[in-house]
Amino acid sequence: MRIGLKEMQAFVKKFYPGSKEQTFFESCGVADLITTCFGGRNRKCAEAFASRCKGAPAKTTAELAKLWAGIEAELLNGQKLQGTLTCEEIVSVLRKNKCEAEFPFIMAVQQISFEGAHVGTFYDLLVAGDEKAAAMKA
Repeated sequence: MRIGLKEMQAFVKKFYPGSKEQTFFESCGVADLITTCFGGRNRKCAEAFASRCKGAPAKTTAELAKLWAGIEAELLNGQKLQGTLTCEEIVSVLRKNKCEAEFPFIMAVQQISFEGAHVGTFYDLLVAGDEKAAAMKA
């Protein structure tokens, strides 16, 4: 959660420089993040995604899209999964602005959720992204 919050703050600071940092400590910030991580639709569906991909070979983009759609249909009773859409939108902005290396957490989530990286590689993707970001700052 800490890494996710840090990246949320960095994204807002980079793309919305007039925003107030205090907003992250109100209910639309940390409280929403905690709810999402521990009991929200996104956590529920991400857990199902991880358990279905665990031990399985990497999937194609089309297979991943089908898997997410199936999880959404099975678990959400007609509600929509918003985290996957948000992830794709954020990554689109990062790629357009060529700043993916500054956001290793969201890029690791993107690579696993939509680009076929294996769920078990999350930590490695995160560390590699952190190292790349540190090298860019040096």
